[in-house]
Amino acid sequence: MLSNSTTSQLEQFFRSKWLFWIVAGLALILGLGIRAYDLTDPPFDFHATRQLRAAVIARGLYYEGLDDVPEWQQELAISAQQKEAIIEPQVMERLASWFYHLAGGEHLWMPRFLSSLFWVSAGTAVLLLGKELASFDGGLVALFYLLFLPYSIYATRTFQPDPLMVSLIAWALWAVLRWYRERSMKLAILAGILGGLAIYVKSVAVFFVGGAFIGIILMSDGFGKALRDKQVWTMGILTVLPTGLFYVYGLWIAGFLQRQLNYRFFPGMWRDPAFYIRWHEMATNICGFGTLLAALAGLFMVRDKGKRGLLAGLWLGYGIYSMTFAYHTLTHDYYQLPLILIVAVSLTVVADELLKHIASVEKGYWARAFVVILLFAGAFFKVWDVRVNLIRTDYRGDVAFYEEVGEFIEPGAGVLAMSQSYGHALNYYGWVPNDSWLRSGDLNLRVLAGASAEDVLENSYAAIEEYDYFVITQVGELNDTPELKEFLYRDYEVLVEGDGYVIFDLQR
Repeated sequence: MLSNSTTSQLEQFFRSKWLFWIVAGLALILGLGIRAYDLTDPPFDFHATRQLRAAVIARGLYYEGLDDVPEWQQELAISAQQKEAIIEPQVMERLASWFYHLAGGEHLWMPRFLSSLFWVSAGTAVLLLGKELASFDGGLVALFYLLFLPYSIYATRTFQPDPLMVSLIAWALWAVLRWYRERSMKLAILAGILGGLAIYVKSVAVFFVGGAFIGIILMSDGFGKALRDKQVWTMGILTVLPTGLFYVYGLWIAGFLQRQLNYRFFPGMWRDPAFYIRWHEMATNICGFGTLLAALAGLFMVRDKGKRGLLAGLWLGYGIYSMTFAYHTLTHDYYQLPLILIVAVSLTVVADELLKHIASVEKGYWARAFVVILLFAGAFFKVWDVRVNLIRTDYRGDVAFYEEVGEFIEPGAGVLAMSQSYGHALNYYGWVPNDSWLRSGDLNLRVLAGASAEDVLENSYAAIEEYDYFVITQVGELNDTPELKEFLYRDYEVLVEGDGYVIFDLQR
């Protein structure tokens, strides 16, 4: 049963609580349905490098527990998985391997469906966040934005940790708002656990969880009172503990995280006006310029100091996060997924005020019916557009291509590759673990970090002789590097040359 306060909130615009929950339920079902559409197509539709890297790791974890597969396959799967650098706890990959075991086979659509579920779960959290910040009315509008923004549909049906991270951030925000309202140790523990899990899944969540938690605490209690509050200390410790232990182990005990700090931070980019222009373009292309402005306006429409502190902390956290990872802000658009959540949460306040005004002007049911129709019409247009784009392209032929290339390489051979998705597609579908040849973007990244382009290229050429084969499936890129092409054709024998690929035998 809904409480009296909740019922009165629903009556601000949706006089019938059943209408409200039916609309919300249909939105959640439709949001999950479009993300599940055509999910068995290979994951070349969105950042294939990131998804196939996760697929390689999940396969290795899955094959560790099998005893009914060919020995060479098991060894290749495990060695390929162990070759991938650990950049964060392998939460999604382990979840995938568990579901593979439950299903009795490796089905790449499973972790992608899990990501979709996590994002829909984030939508539920936003709905409840709306109630805490303003009203369920505002939360419903924010739910439609979060679920049916076209970019969010493409990006949240992918095998990567970001949808899970954002979902946990959303639930942590809901928990800390509940704690702010009720001030109980139970809710402090819940908020700390959820925030800690979000940061553990992907450490960049610290900017959003930390920003929101610090904002709501400082704006409501002040620094001195917060320092003396046991609940605040409990929340803070639980938030940082899981990831803190992981980094202590990864940096100073096992050492596997030490290299992950390389090529991450480029403060020199802050001095370049082009950085801010491209950052603005990235954010507005994903979220919409008008929507971003409306969401920012929501920050100044919150009357409660603590709630305003939470929103301010989120926006400030996003700004610090984007400048900390300046290079990735411009080159990895999925780094903007948390921004979609921040915009949605901020829109709850704006939408609540707008719907209140509509309800005060028009008391009849037609206004409510019009808003519901408008929300679903917008959702259906976006869903149909995404469906058309998904069905237009079939990537199953790409799988056959990599399988064909893989047939020419014996298991265990040392392979250097100039191949799509940094060689991960060749690795996953062709069963050919490989090291990727340095691309122009990678070279620019190293130069940006202070390395000499000549030294980097010289080391790359010198390392060629350490491998057995050089597999080229990006023939166009080879043609664009005439020095490398001349070097390979002059000094090494072509093992095989086919439609879209050439393999050099580096031992002959």
